[in-house]
Amino acid sequence: MYVEPQLLTTDSGFPRQFIDALQGAFLESIGILSEVFVAVVILAIGWFIAGKVGDVVERVSLRAEFDSTVSETPLGVLFGNRNGAAAAALGTIVKYYIFLVAVFAALDHIGFTVLTQWIEGAVSYVPAFLGGLLVLIVGFYISDFAVDSVRESTTAQKSGFPDIFADVTKALLYFVVVIIGLDTMGVSVGILYTFGETFVLALGLAFALAVGIAFGWGGKEYVAQNVGDWHEDKSEN
Repeated sequence: MYVEPQLLTTDSGFPRQFIDALQGAFLESIGILSEVFVAVVILAIGWFIAGKVGDVVERVSLRAEFDSTVSETPLGVLFGNRNGAAAAALGTIVKYYIFLVAVFAALDHIGFTVLTQWIEGAVSYVPAFLGGLLVLIVGFYISDFAVDSVRESTTAQKSGFPDIFADVTKALLYFVVVIIGLDTMGVSVGILYTFGETFVLALGLAFALAVGIAFGWGGKEYVAQNVGDWHEDKSEN
């Protein structure tokens, strides 16, 4: 019996499935490429804006004499004697923070959830870090001003130990500033609180001991100087 051969068509069977698979892969590739293109555009725009804003922040910081303010604090050692180093560092931080936001937006658009979660955490932490850094700079600057005022005060000068008064004041104020700054940054400062309580307690005991010794020596000298007069008065009576 003769059977007429049938031609393969694209309406059924393997060829049709293969063509459908190719079409699906092509359309999916087009979709991925379009998403990647949009992400690249986001990165490019973010980099451009970040550079402009970073330059503006650096110029404003230079005009505001940000470097001179930082140089008068313990943070000044981080920048040495380079002119404009602190302002440039601040501009760089702002620049890369903005670009990090752009990277987060680009990855979120593509759908990289693992990376976006990590970057989201970094982006949310940067404002706290900058806030803590600002607290440290302003706090150290005000502390130095307060220390100079204590050193030049009448009470410190009359005591004969103005430097000791100033050093103790400086240590206490710096300690408070560091705690507030680190706490603003989100750093656990529980151990510093414990250390601070111990330090204040030791300082109070040392002060009480010093006052006791001073009064003791003063009383001893007073008695030694006046015991003769007291004896004479008693003899006359």
